[in-house]
Amino acid sequence: MDFKNKILNYLKIDENEYRKLTKPISEIVLPSCDLFHGMDKAANVIKSAMENNEKIVIYGDYDCDGVMATSILVKCFKILNYNVGYYLPSRYLDGYGLNEQRVVEMSEKGYSLIITVDNGITQFEAIKKAYELGMKVIVTDHHVPQGKLPTCETILHPLVSNYGKIICCGAYVSFMLASKLLNRSDEYLLSLACIATISDMMELKEYNRDIVRLGISFLNKNHFLPIDLLAENAIIDENIIGLKIAPKINAMGRMIESTSHNRLVTYFTSEGEATIRSIYQLINAQNEKRKELTKTVVSSITVEETKSYISLICEIKEGLIGLVANNLMEKYHKPTFVFTIDSQHPNIIKGSARARKGFNISEFLLFNKDILLTSGGHELAGGLSLYKENYGKFLNCLNDYASSHLFEKEQEDYIEIEINDINESNYCFLRSLAPFGEGFKLPLLMIKDIKVENLRYSKSKEHILYPLGVNQKIIGFNYAKTLLDNYDYINIYGYLGYSTFNHQKSFEFNIKRITNRQLVEIK
Repeated sequence: MDFKNKILNYLKIDENEYRKLTKPISEIVLPSCDLFHGMDKAANVIKSAMENNEKIVIYGDYDCDGVMATSILVKCFKILNYNVGYYLPSRYLDGYGLNEQRVVEMSEKGYSLIITVDNGITQFEAIKKAYELGMKVIVTDHHVPQGKLPTCETILHPLVSNYGKIICCGAYVSFMLASKLLNRSDEYLLSLACIATISDMMELKEYNRDIVRLGISFLNKNHFLPIDLLAENAIIDENIIGLKIAPKINAMGRMIESTSHNRLVTYFTSEGEATIRSIYQLINAQNEKRKELTKTVVSSITVEETKSYISLICEIKEGLIGLVANNLMEKYHKPTFVFTIDSQHPNIIKGSARARKGFNISEFLLFNKDILLTSGGHELAGGLSLYKENYGKFLNCLNDYASSHLFEKEQEDYIEIEINDINESNYCFLRSLAPFGEGFKLPLLMIKDIKVENLRYSKSKEHILYPLGVNQKIIGFNYAKTLLDNYDYINIYGYLGYSTFNHQKSFEFNIKRITNRQLVEIK
């Protein structure tokens, strides 16, 4: 079977589905914004406020989705030549979602309409306070409703508004509202929603897939300065968004303890090149600091090998505990809980949890909710808080659960290919199926029985750099010659990629893991 048919079979796609997935698209393929029940009401409330010259404020969130959702609406109102206020809450000062204190402050500043974006659909007390103060609220969100809904002007939400069965991100909802207000689709605003769809790990099906395909096309066509800087001028695809663009945006909310991360909205809505470049320097500096601090913390932690879990309290920023937990979980292959002291309440610790299949975080948190102050998340990631005095009880519960809920060994499916399948034609075919992501994973490829003595290495002998032809090679970082010389043959697993050097394209097999003939992983 040839390479193309192996891929289509693996993805369970026939030729007709392939043509549907890869045919050229335009904005008209996206379901109309009017399919959101409540969209007309939202637009009418906003237009009435504008006609009466009322003050409007957009209340967002500190992650990439919240930043993009806020920026989309702020930019939309700029296009409409109407000034609005905005606020990205501080993870450290405000916590998550709309709060009563900020509602009072916005009322005192004369705002009469709050539009919330990507900060929850359960802010009952804060919304009630807004109405007590004579304000109106429009809620736009995408998080799973908890039964009861807030009383407000209207709610725009993919499920509540019956827009579709696929959950979109908060920025997608903002983009739909902006499209309604502008009476058209804007390529820049769509591109911001595309970035948020990837960063918030939305399932890449139906309109989520379409908006990412469109957004990537617009980003590479228009070269929007704020995005090109974050992408470091690389050709943008879903990997560049996930690995370069989104982490830089998220770093601001993770690292900055004041409210100055609100400059992100200026960054994405400004027309001034000098302003954009100046803020980019701040973004980049915070991201570098985030990477260095995370690396330092992870390298300084000693883990007890005998325990079936990892749990520790660190003196680090709250915004970094999830990153540290994920790093430790990946390194030691154990369910990991990382806590830090709540900056506002020294007797409370806030934690972030990461796990793999076998240890269900949401189930564990539910079983032990009596000793937790707050908790939430899903099977493989979650957040929680508790009084420090209950930490000992928590560890006993964690030990009991982790001992009987070990990680399941995941055998990742792969497609066996040949060395001569590493070429431009096959790379382009794979990319024609992009974007890959949640619900549509990039297939893992395997090449069997590579003769070790034929391999070539970097000068340091620490990395595989194996040329196959004029523009083909196999690359594997941190696989030293001294390690691989213990074997006659190896199997390599990875993905097709390409790079350019001196305007010369090179098509590559990028190694992610290696096994011997007995399929035992080599590390």
